[in-house]
Amino acid sequence: MTDIPLSLAHLSELDVPPFELVEIAARAGFASIGLRTSPSVPGGPVYPLRTPAEQAEMRRRLADNGVKVLEVEVVALSAATKVTDYRPMLETGAAIGASRLTVVGDSDDFSVVAGKLAEMAELAQPYAIAVDLEFMPFRPVQSLAHALAVVTRANHPNAHILVDALHVFRSGTPPQEFAALDPALLGPLQLCDAPATPPADLIAEARTRRLLPGAGELALPALLDALPRNITLGVEVPLAGQRPDLDPGARLALLVSATRDFLKRRNA
Repeated sequence: MTDIPLSLAHLSELDVPPFELVEIAARAGFASIGLRTSPSVPGGPVYPLRTPAEQAEMRRRLADNGVKVLEVEVVALSAATKVTDYRPMLETGAAIGASRLTVVGDSDDFSVVAGKLAEMAELAQPYAIAVDLEFMPFRPVQSLAHALAVVTRANHPNAHILVDALHVFRSGTPPQEFAALDPALLGPLQLCDAPATPPADLIAEARTRRLLPGAGELALPALLDALPRNITLGVEVPLAGQRPDLDPGARLALLVSATRDFLKRRNA
């Protein structure tokens, strides 16, 4: 696993626009990136890349730098979600080579989330884009158990579960539960670390206070042992607030080196 290709979650450097992100991610050693093409909160950073010229330029930069787009994000699923409104987002994703879409559950009624997930999975399928439901302890779909209930109810082969290491532990999900799952249910893993004791503000921690893999106290080796060995491995650690002394390129290089060092120590 020490030489596995790494993917960069856009949250790690969300203020860096896509064209520049491709180039600095490639220099740092990432094989792929995620892109925030739909905002996670109203008014949040977003890079829609809707015009043919933008998409052509994105494809050129990806090809020139040997980088792929793994996923586009993020869509909140609730009773108010009109799934077909996201067709342009899927068209953009397909145009730039994305293979996955990240969604979150924003309704306490899991039957509603499951219905919307099934709709989105069906809409995304012709674009060859898999749909990954990310559970978060500060949203209604909080844990692996919640996500599994939603995906099972959605009953669509194009619906999967994204595994974010921080959310696994902050939701109280035992890592060994992943070992019992059909690997086909799982999307990528987003790796980071954190102190063992959760803070009062889980949202702030997730968005600004994640630690480099191996720099905290989460049982990351146990999580990796429970997951498929060929799982796509992403890194999500926003360092801008913690390391303002470094430019974005240097921070991404640090993400890669720290993650590689952690994986080497784990396998030693």
